[in-house]
This record gives sequence, structure tokens and C-alpha cells, in this order.
Amino acid sequence: MKNCVVFNDLSGYGNCSLMAAIPVLTVMGVRVHPVPTAVLTRQTGYDRYSMEDLTGFMPQFTADWQEVQPDGIITGFLSNPAQGDCIADFLAVHRTADTLLVVDPVMADNGKAYSTVTPALIDRMRGLCRRADLILPNATEAGLLLEKELPAQLDEESARALADELAASLTPNVVVTGLQLDKYIACAGAGRDRFVVKKLHIARSFPGTGDLYGAVLIGSLIQGNALSAAADNAAEFVALAIQKTPCDQDTRFGVWFEPLLPRLCPMREE
Repeated sequence: MKNCVVFNDLSGYGNCSLMAAIPVLTVMGVRVHPVPTAVLTRQTGYDRYSMEDLTGFMPQFTADWQEVQPDGIITGFLSNPAQGDCIADFLAVHRTADTLLVVDPVMADNGKAYSTVTPALIDRMRGLCRRADLILPNATEAGLLLEKELPAQLDEESARALADELAASLTPNVVVTGLQLDKYIACAGAGRDRFVVKKLHIARSFPGTGDLYGAVLIGSLIQGNALSAAADNAAEFVALAIQKTPCDQDTRFGVWFEPLLPRLCPMREE
């Protein structure tokens, strides 16, 4: 069984971060070793929440993992720049030439940086991105990484150009998510695969869909799919999860992806 170490936050309420990655990757045949970077009472879209930063505990958390040789290492939300150093120390011990390192530079969404984001954190994220095999920024995070403001609407060629620019400045393989292309929501890939995947835009916004997208994409890659196929699988799953979420549900709770998990199970050999 393949295994992944996942650095991300744990929210007690709101279907996001580790609460998306663990079930999705597990059902896709990947054993998950989670490393919480912070614990939140509920996701940050609520007016009131509490957060406990776990920077001091992260080295202790992985100290007994000397035998772990992960097939993949995934990084998400970091509550401060020092957590980047903790991850770098982990990579020095556990990353091999065969380890897939995926960085989701969780810093912003919908044109706005999160309250925890500082210039130092953005710089640390850039450093992690340069070490990655694949990065998964959304449109707002792409702007932060490139230090430029992006237009609200793009066309397919400018979407590809954005992914190419990130690939040229940070790491060869990139998928940029959450791109507005007229009536579509899209992702654009650069690297060995250069592509744009489009799905009809659904006028409902949920937290955690980026985490869900990333988990399905990474699971698909580990199953042996090409990056373009993995990106399409992930976009299709997220779109279906949004459609299946009851219209009267508080969107802050996230999408109902759990009933759809059987769709992600790998085919069993007879």
C-alpha cells in the first residue's frame, strides 16, 4: 500500500484540510500519516473560531517516524514561517528521489489573503514550492507567489500562460485552480502536461473544495494517472460533490463528499 505524509490543519467543524485529505486518500488506496500544523475549533469562514498553533509540537510529532519512507509528502496550511523549517527538516530525513512532494500553498482565496499570512510566510511558501515536484495554488495564491495582481476573468490562453509563468519561476509541474473562464471554472496545468480543464461554474461557494480537489488529484497521480487526467478526475469529483450538497445547507460546513467516496476506490484485480 502506498503511503503519504500530509502536513495540514485539523478543523473540528467544516469539511476541509485533513478532514478532506484523510478519507479521500484512504479510499483511493493510500495510507495517510497526518501531521497537524494547527488545530481549529472550526474553519476560518465562521465569525468565531479558536486556533492552536502546533509549531512547537511538529518535530516531536514526527520524531518517532524514522521508519516511515513515504511515497508522497503533501503540505497545506502553515500557520507561520517556522513550520516551513519543520517541513524542510522532515524532507531532509524522509524524502528520496522517488518521493512525490506536492505543495498546496494555502494562503488565500477569492482575492483575499488569510489573516495568518505575512510577507515572511509568502517567502517561505515560495521556498517550499521551489523544492516541490508539483504545486497546486489557486488563482489568488498564484498572484501572491508571483507578486502580481491577476484579472478576475481569464481566457484559455492566459490561463495556460499563468501556469507556464509559475512553472518557469518556481517548479516545472503546476496546476492552478479556481480560474474564472466566462461561464466556466477551470484549472490550468503546466509541465509535462500542458492543459486547461473546464467545468460549468456552479454559483455556490464552499470551504474545503480546494483541499478536496488536491486530495483526489494526488490520489489519482499515485494510482498512475497522468497529471491532466488526475486534474480532470479531481474537477469532476468536486463538481459532483457540490451538486449533491443540499441547497439548504449552511455552505460554511463544506460539501457532502462522503457519499461519493466509493467512486474513488481503485478497481480490484480479479
